[in-house]
Amino acid sequence: MIRFNVDDRQQPIRDMVREFAEKEIEPVAKELDQRPEPQKFPFDYYRKLAKAGFIGYPLPKEYGGLGKSSIEYTTLCEELCYWDAPTCLLAAVAVLATEPMCMFASEEQKKKYVPRCINGEIVPAFALTEPNAGSDASNQSTEARIEGDHYIINGEKIFIMHGDVATLYVLFGKISEAGVRDKISTWLVEDNGNNGIRKETLRQKMGMRAATTGRMWFKDVKVPLSALMGERNKGFRYAMATLDSARIGVAAQGVGIAERALQESINYAKKRQAFGAPIAKLQAIQWMIADMHCKVEAARGLTYRAAQLKDAGAKFGLEASTAKLYATEAAKFCCDRAMQIHAGYGYIGEFSIIEKLYRDQRITEIYEGTSEIQRLVIAGSLLRD
Repeated sequence: MIRFNVDDRQQPIRDMVREFAEKEIEPVAKELDQRPEPQKFPFDYYRKLAKAGFIGYPLPKEYGGLGKSSIEYTTLCEELCYWDAPTCLLAAVAVLATEPMCMFASEEQKKKYVPRCINGEIVPAFALTEPNAGSDASNQSTEARIEGDHYIINGEKIFIMHGDVATLYVLFGKISEAGVRDKISTWLVEDNGNNGIRKETLRQKMGMRAATTGRMWFKDVKVPLSALMGERNKGFRYAMATLDSARIGVAAQGVGIAERALQESINYAKKRQAFGAPIAKLQAIQWMIADMHCKVEAARGLTYRAAQLKDAGAKFGLEASTAKLYATEAAKFCCDRAMQIHAGYGYIGEFSIIEKLYRDQRITEIYEGTSEIQRLVIAGSLLRD
């Protein structure tokens, strides 16, 4: 199936990812998904993604990235997710943590950290979510107090992708002085293994198992005042700007997953026999496939519209939320219909990829802002005076 391109640069990316997938992804994707507990972060595989340029794909050339456009990066995410969504997530999480450094960190901080994140030497994590600060991201309990020329940080983070193995955190919290807590600020906190950071891997993940998820506790963690990223009290703005951009990538994940579910369903319907003919002859199957196709194409159009606006330097927050909401729910629709078409052969993972797609898809409606949050963002933008 030929996928629609809005830009001539997209097809070479699709071809490049297919070549990489056939060599590097397909041989290991199932193994990474089915590893026994405890889950281990696939460092060697992660560094292959870094070497291929996937982490640095949209990041500035002056720090070792490839400087690709949003349309190109969105295409990369879509294609990687077609082949294996957790592989895309491994690279995308590093971009999520590194991009705000590129936007808001000092030049010294950028030179110190960004190239090492891009080449895979450092595993960074975007540490925003807390037990009581998920969708309500402004409700941060993590707190820093100033002692001399250092911050002393205490707090807890949860559901942090790669948080269990990260050696650098883009950490959000509030500064407390004289009993008054500021608005949210951001720090770049290194973990040297002996500085008061305790972390664990969250077990029994439903999907996206190759990319691990962590919970961390910061107990009297001492960092220099120079660890502050950007301006004091601007952390919430930094987080939201990062998430606006990341939502385009998550929308692309939804498109890639939905496309794979559709293609698998087409292939299966043509070969599966029932009542003396391929099930593709049945109207019920045809209608499901037609509906899936419409969802995929609509999701792709919304996603690349948001990417085009970002590349043009225009406001894109509304369009990013719209694409993220629609594409991830379209992926759910397509995975559900693919499961119905495959029936038992979809439900049992040893027979097809559908069971894995079904599990991997579900988180796309949750991270980078739940579907409910996207609806609030969309409505708020449309109803704003």
